[in-house]
Amino acid sequence: MEAQPADHILIVEEEPELREIIGAEVKTALGWPVELCSPEEAKRRSGVAVGAQVFAPTHILGELQPFIPENRPAVSISYSQASEHLAEIRALSKPSAIAVVSISKSLLRTARGLLAPAIGRKHTYREILMGGRARADVGGFDVVFCDSVAFLSSRNKRKIRYQLVADSCLEQLSGAIKKR
Repeated sequence: MEAQPADHILIVEEEPELREIIGAEVKTALGWPVELCSPEEAKRRSGVAVGAQVFAPTHILGELQPFIPENRPAVSISYSQASEHLAEIRALSKPSAIAVVSISKSLLRTARGLLAPAIGRKHTYREILMGGRARADVGGFDVVFCDSVAFLSSRNKRKIRYQLVADSCLEQLSGAIKKR
């Protein structure tokens, strides 16, 4: 069973909301079936990686190694830089209202730290945590950055999608599933 080529991608990530964002991005980019699970679930479910190309952050790959088929090494997730988003903020000529919308608390925390130097005291900043399948009304903001899941449910004429998984990483994952 382990020798068979991958027929789906198994995304292993600790935070459920990040799993959902990564899963949406992978499915959109590659069109492959995606399964999501936590590291604990991967350890509990024997055979969870059978038929799967495992896609997980580097810091948990060591603990997953016993469950990953030898002929199909896991692909490590690398995340996108926010340089385009920072440039967008720096290009604002007047004080502006900026929002970041995400389904993930940790992504919002990371965004706060990354964007803070560009926002400074010139702009106002707000984080919006989306829960469930609610729509985010962010019409009053000048610029809105959204994760890939929140992007579909947010309304603003100047919303900008933040893709969590780096394009180069998605290319690496695509290469891994095609060569097997």
